[in-house]
Formats: sequence, structure tokens, C-alpha cells
Amino acid sequence: MTGMGKPQNPEPRTQNAMSRVQHSVLGTRPFPEWEPSFQAALERLSIAVRRPARGQHAGQVRSRARGRALEFADYRPYAPGDDPKLVDWRAYTRLGRLYLKQYDEERTRTITLLVDTSASLDWGDGDQHKGLYARRLAAALAWIGLSHHEPVQIHLLRDGSFASMPSISARAGAVTLFRRLGEMQEGGKTNLSSSIRSALSGRAPGPVLLLTDLMDPNWSEALDILATTSEGAVVQLLAPSEWDPPLGEEVELEDAETGELRATRLGPMEIAAYRERLDAFLSRVRQQCHRLGLIHLALNTATPLPEAVLRQLTGARILTG
Repeated sequence: MTGMGKPQNPEPRTQNAMSRVQHSVLGTRPFPEWEPSFQAALERLSIAVRRPARGQHAGQVRSRARGRALEFADYRPYAPGDDPKLVDWRAYTRLGRLYLKQYDEERTRTITLLVDTSASLDWGDGDQHKGLYARRLAAALAWIGLSHHEPVQIHLLRDGSFASMPSISARAGAVTLFRRLGEMQEGGKTNLSSSIRSALSGRAPGPVLLLTDLMDPNWSEALDILATTSEGAVVQLLAPSEWDPPLGEEVELEDAETGELRATRLGPMEIAAYRERLDAFLSRVRQQCHRLGLIHLALNTATPLPEAVLRQLTGARILTG
């Protein structure tokens, strides 16, 4: 990944190496540092359903399977061996033939969260730190899934590979999950396409949400791979200084993953050129996501997490309330 001052890289990146602050994730407060009102609001949300679920266990998401759930779906003729309890005797009285009631059966799905933990996410101060923001957002999404008794699987992506956190399906497991998310530190290089391909191998059916800054030269290939899931969403996180670099004199840009430094001057012309490149970059991402059927949302980490979740993710139809 290269800095903004390198013209061969179309994706913008600003890092002032001399003013960079190492962010302590846990501090003195427990992760993910929610207010009780926000946690209660999360429990009223759900991950948007884009396709019927295909899991093997009972759950709260509509499936193509027919079974004994509460909502009537259709009739079919009785066949030897069918359960007599499903026979509609009123229909038999009217029609003189045996028919079985069929119902839409609810099945579980697994919520898969792909969280980019490469060094490019180690940027920003306090609650605006990109890595911390991504992990707190992952915790919020996990809590939403658990509130509906949906299994949650989180994969941490870096260095072209991934580390899986234990899959959980009950709120009791959230304590360990949140502690591990809070302890995680961003580092290593980005290779999203390889990481995503590996992480999705053998995954359970259900929505897949990618939390990343897409600061990867091969981000387009990564989106192609994500689109094979048929239920994918991309939440692209950028820090305030990446959205709007401060106007200044001589600064030093640092590549977060290679440590390479480049001195440059962020004057009005440089800032204008940067913003033009950022707009073009985001436009390309939006267009490819639209073409692939992926939901895309670009977030400024200066946005308070409750506002991002309750307004922006619901507005993008990643979540429903």
C-alpha cells in the first residue's frame, strides 16, 4: 500500500508519521464501551435478509423449506407415509381428497463478519481509530445476530490469511468474543483477495459483511470474490483525515504497511488533487459493488457508532429495524 504522495497509486492515503499516536485499545474501559440504551437499540435490529436462509436448524429467518412453522404456505396432495397430523380435514370435507398443509419453515443462517485487521487500519485517534471502529462495529453486528439466536462467525483478515474467532450462537459467548476483539491490534500487510477467498472456503450460508478501508491495490479482485457469496455487503471505513486532510506545510506521509516515508507539501493544489482522487476511488468502488450486487457503505469514523449503526447502516439496508 502506498501513500497519497505516490502518483502511481490511485487510492488515497494520508499519514503524518511525526504526529502519529499509538492507540491503546482497551484503556481503562471494557470493550466495546456501549451505553445500555445503544445495546437495547441493537436488539431491535436485524441483519437484512436478501435471500431465504438454508440452514439446518430452527431459527427466525424464512426458508424455502416446508415444515411445521406457524405461517401457512400452500397445499399438496397426500402421499402414503405422510404425517396424518398435517392433513387438512376441512379441505377433505369440501373436496373429498386428502391434502396436506405446508408451512414456511424458519431456519438459521450464520452471520459472517470479515474484519480487516491489517496495518492500514491502525490509523486515527481515540474512538475515530479505524481498527477500533471496525472491531466495535463488528461487536455491534454480532450482538444483533445473537439477539436473534443466529450463529455469528468472525474472521480477522491480514497478511493474505485469516484468523477465525470461535463461532458463537448465544449471548453468553459474547463476553469472550468481545474481549478478544478488544485485545486485537492491527498490523501486517493487506491482501484482501487471498484472505477473503480463504475465509469463505466452506462457510455456512448467510450474509457476509466485510469491514475494511479497501486500501489494497487489488481491492477490485477482493470484491469479485466477496460477490460469490450472493449475500455480501462492504462497509468501507475511512478516518476523518482521510476524508479531509488538513491543509498545512511540509508533512511526512508514511505507508502503514511498509514504513516507507515520503515528504510532501499539502497545499491547496495537493488537497484538491487528493479529494479528486478520493472521489474517483469511491465512485469506482460503488460502481463495482452495484454491478456485483453488493451493498456498499462508506463511513467516516468521526461518525459516532450509534449514529452509524442506527441511521447509516439501516439507511443502506444492511440492517433493518
